[in-house]
Amino acid sequence: MKHFIPGEPERRPDEAVACVWRSAAVREAERDIMIHSLVAVQMDASARPTCDEVLREASFQLHIPVHLLRVSKLRPATFLLRFEAQVQRNAALGQEALVFGRYRLHLMPWTRQFGATASKLFYRVRVCIEGVPSHAEQAEAVSQLFDGNTFVESIDHEKLSEDERACFCVWIRTGDPDTIPRTGTIRMEEPSQLSEEFYSGLGDEAEQDGPALMLNYKVIIHVDRVVDYTALPPSPYRSYVGIPDDVPEVEWPVQHRFDWRLGVLDGYPVQRRVRVHERLGERRRDRSPPGGGNGGGGLQLRQVPPPSMHGFTSGGIGQQATCSRRNDSSYGGRRYYMASGTVGEAGGEGDDGR
Repeated sequence: MKHFIPGEPERRPDEAVACVWRSAAVREAERDIMIHSLVAVQMDASARPTCDEVLREASFQLHIPVHLLRVSKLRPATFLLRFEAQVQRNAALGQEALVFGRYRLHLMPWTRQFGATASKLFYRVRVCIEGVPSHAEQAEAVSQLFDGNTFVESIDHEKLSEDERACFCVWIRTGDPDTIPRTGTIRMEEPSQLSEEFYSGLGDEAEQDGPALMLNYKVIIHVDRVVDYTALPPSPYRSYVGIPDDVPEVEWPVQHRFDWRLGVLDGYPVQRRVRVHERLGERRRDRSPPGGGNGGGGLQLRQVPPPSMHGFTSGGIGQQATCSRRNDSSYGGRRYYMASGTVGEAGGEGDDGR
């Protein structure tokens, strides 16, 4: 059985793509390198100098102390010279080349286009992410939910609906909106117990010795709007000199808007809440006693309270009992007053005593 080693070259992907937003920090770093650095390109390929050799010769020929100059390698036969002061960089640029031994290095300004090729991202998408923890509402945290051809452009603080108030809304740039997932997981590093107790609020936390502890947060990603900057299709109309162009106006960029609901994945039907009367049906249940609430048999009975103690004290007990037998009817353990007709006691004799 072959034993696999994690990180072996044949187990790794061949290529990865990372899109980076031109943030304020990136712009500041670009400006700093531009005014303090030069690129040194080797003109001959007979041998490759090392960074230490370039540093030593550049310091000697440019009359700059070694501690005020740094050299790094951009690629084989290409070096980046970093000067402490801008005036030193400008003076070195006037020399144009460094020649020492068998090496000749041409000096040229550094620009952000160095070593790059151009490409375009044709879509700008407004995304509302549901379930992002409050301390992770940052562009760097949610940018990893998307593929390499996507970067987070800005955070949208304007919430247009009540559902959006429960989401973290961002604008992204992408080459293909179809690659935006509908769900995702944000995994945040959990500090160790020792770091939490002794290093909280004291700057950077100590590195963990062992597996990284993570907290997983499930999120739902809603696509709210897509702005399409793809090229317009070729027009069938032609314009001639002196003849106005009657090409119909076409919206550009094209904007696509989508409906979504909080807690529901995009593309899934929204479960409508059924009202109580719809669950019970159109007709309500009749819980009244049989016979239209009259006790059955077509008798017109009305429920009355039992006689008070005042009746027993003001009149005779026997007289009250006789009146009760003659004028009352018993139904279901309750006493009812006879509205019409004459009814005897249940299971007993009628009015004539038979």
